[in-house]
Amino acid sequence: DSNWALSVVLVTGASGFIALHCVKRLLECPYRVRGTVRSKDNQKKIAPLLRLTNASAKLELVEADLLQPAEKWKEVVAGCTYVLHVASPLNLTATEEIVAIAVQGTKAVMQAATACPEVKKIVLTSSCAAINREICDLCTVSDGLKNAAAVFDETFWSDIAGEKEEWYAVSKTLAEKAAWDHWNSLPEATRPALTVLCPTVVFGPVLSDVEHISASILKRLMKRSTSLAHPKASFSLVDVRDVAEAHVRALERSDTDGERILVTASPSAWFADIARWLKKGFARYGYGITTWECPNWVLKLYAASGIDPQSKAVVGRLGPELRFDNSKSIRLLGLDYRRVENAVKEMMHSMIDQGMLKATKKYKRMYQARNAAVLANCKKTEE
Repeated sequence: DSNWALSVVLVTGASGFIALHCVKRLLECPYRVRGTVRSKDNQKKIAPLLRLTNASAKLELVEADLLQPAEKWKEVVAGCTYVLHVASPLNLTATEEIVAIAVQGTKAVMQAATACPEVKKIVLTSSCAAINREICDLCTVSDGLKNAAAVFDETFWSDIAGEKEEWYAVSKTLAEKAAWDHWNSLPEATRPALTVLCPTVVFGPVLSDVEHISASILKRLMKRSTSLAHPKASFSLVDVRDVAEAHVRALERSDTDGERILVTASPSAWFADIARWLKKGFARYGYGITTWECPNWVLKLYAASGIDPQSKAVVGRLGPELRFDNSKSIRLLGLDYRRVENAVKEMMHSMIDQGMLKATKKYKRMYQARNAAVLANCKKTEE
């Protein structure tokens, strides 16, 4: 089989939102893929991987956990030429526990990958949360909000000493620093190359019904009970397919070696923008989507009540528009970013298809009509 001559790419946390797209993209390229999952008995998570094109010929699944020691990870890494370390505990209302898991897992994977002589390159998935959380020198004294003129790039690091229980940002920052510290401690002549990618909030079509942060955001926007009004908060978005492409290009391009790269489309969007995009695309199908913005003081009172833990996480993001500089990703990776409005709409469609959001009667009728038209067109082509 000619496939066995191909280089093997290890993808950790292969069933995750980003990792699944990375596996899909790699299988379209001349690589074999070894994906890690916590349990091969979990059909909900492994079935979407096995359905991917070329999976039967080029995908191998192995069991691994972020908490296992480096010696166990060496067995997983053995025989791989490249490592994409995508796996990370992910939760919008994360607890302190995920910090230890993320850091310990990253250290173990880095130790294992750098100890295997056949590994040529490691690509680590970090996050904008390691860049733009609580940057004190960009805050005003009065209200702690970010300076409206601030533009974040790869030179910034989140000031985790200033974090108030934002454990996800702490976990991503410390995990990335642990990776760089380990890599920098090794002899330059013998260590594999390392590239770190820092995506912003990732939207786009889902390939499985596994929950993740972006899916949670859309679910909240679609529920009247949790989205009577939207916070005046912005975040930068990026299409998951662009993130997957960034991983593959980083793996292949030597000019990204030793680089930290912010992966994001530009400009940022407000919660109300996303609501307007969804209303434009889905109100006709009977989805009730409000576009009202909530005054900051109301949201702060609501968050302080403790009724909704996720509202507390949003309060820290109130303020001027978040702005990022994505020029490095365009220069080094040659990315031509997709429109984020389309990424949001396609995510919505795919979440309905996957059963993560309920399909209204009007939506079902639209799909029946569309499928009938496709079938009719196929018959005409056959004739």
